[in-house]
Amino acid sequence: MKPIPFFSLALFFLCGSAHAELRTPSIIGENMVLQQKHKNPIWGWAEAGEAITVSIAGQTHKTK
Repeated sequence: MKPIPFFSLALFFLCGSAHAELRTPSIIGENMVLQQKHKNPIWGWAEAGEAITVSIAGQTHKTK
């Protein structure tokens, strides 16, 4: 494969995956501690219509 078409194809896939960005507030992150038996709201910002999945303690919740 010629270098130019290969580079163009690789750039196309890299740009497509970098387009979606989910942002959460600084208090929400990996290994955070949540109170038991209490509703813990999770929020953040993403592109309209983007599928979001949150997994906590073996439970998975999805939204758009």
